[in-house]
Amino acid sequence: MVLAVLCVGIFLIQLDVTVVNVALPAVRMDLQTGLAGQQWVVDSYMLALAGLLLLCGMLGDRIGHRRVVLAGLSVFGLASLACGAAPSIGLLVAWRAVQGVGAALLLPGTLALITSLYSDAAARARAMGLWAGAGALALPSGPLLGGALVNALGWRAVFLVNLPVIAVALPVAYRLIPSARQPVSHLRRPRLTVGFLGSNLVAGLMNLVGLGTVLVMTLYLQERLGHSALRAGLEMLPLFVPLAVLGPVAGRVTARVGPRLPMSVGLLLGGLGSVCLLLVGAHSGYAAVVPVELGLGLGMGFLTAAVVSAAIGSLPPQYAGLASGVNNTARQAVGALGIGLYGAVAGRPTDEGFIRGLHQLAWIGAGLWLLGLVVTWVTVESAGVDRPDGAEDRRA
Repeated sequence: MVLAVLCVGIFLIQLDVTVVNVALPAVRMDLQTGLAGQQWVVDSYMLALAGLLLLCGMLGDRIGHRRVVLAGLSVFGLASLACGAAPSIGLLVAWRAVQGVGAALLLPGTLALITSLYSDAAARARAMGLWAGAGALALPSGPLLGGALVNALGWRAVFLVNLPVIAVALPVAYRLIPSARQPVSHLRRPRLTVGFLGSNLVAGLMNLVGLGTVLVMTLYLQERLGHSALRAGLEMLPLFVPLAVLGPVAGRVTARVGPRLPMSVGLLLGGLGSVCLLLVGAHSGYAAVVPVELGLGLGMGFLTAAVVSAAIGSLPPQYAGLASGVNNTARQAVGALGIGLYGAVAGRPTDEGFIRGLHQLAWIGAGLWLLGLVVTWVTVESAGVDRPDGAEDRRA
């Protein structure tokens, strides 16, 4: 039950990345903004999240992650309400940043609490796979739910939908999440291995290409092909469904063989997905983007649980908040850069240069996936974490 509550936290954080994407055209028309305003609605959330993750992770190590998680749920809920009522693009961007603060309080604590709840490395890897799967489940839910809400109630509903979830999750978290055994008031600086640095670099590259591709695909479907928000959400399912389904699977594989193999498979599939952007032409339809979505979804599905497990497992358990903070900072900060980079290279979907920009991004993305593969083989251990006797597995 505690793991389920922690998974709700990552679900909400990821939901508010993708649920907003399908609402961007409606926000542009209602609040009279342009492409820059649309990007800032996404980036203000992610930059606040990325900028505070490390601090919030260390804060949880010192005062207890239960307190920080509860505070994160509260701030996230209040900011969601304010986003839903924002009368201008400036206030929407500002409250999205506050929402990012709540997410930064919430995210590292969920991983750190999983680390403390599961002392066995194999059981912890499987739990992280479920955690990653819950976050990935939010990705297909975002476009579908967002599209339905925008079509039926308008873009403000994509923020207000968080309120009933938090109204249930907050009291349940208060009752079920155990108090910290002993918050650490003084921590020595941990020794950062090559494996810790390498896995975090790969995590950042994954989000750079992944979130950047999600942005340009959403704009392509809605503003280039003229599809509705709901239809665009349905058309993103080949990307998000594999990502959600493979999270727990990758967690189990990581528990058996270590993180290097699933990371390598994910990076290769992601690279193929990026190359498939070359199939999108000036007169292409939806079918041209399906290979891109499948490659990216399968790749990130294998990668997410493995790269998180590699990063968290590289430091001692007492530094779980710090490790989680660094890993999620790498993912979110570089992901925010990816949104800016992909948006700048692609340009406006209605311009003639948009398709040319997508072809440039095909090679950029493939090169970044290849870089991640090299880093993985140089820095990440290949050993599994399951115990030979399987005793701890049966108890888990």
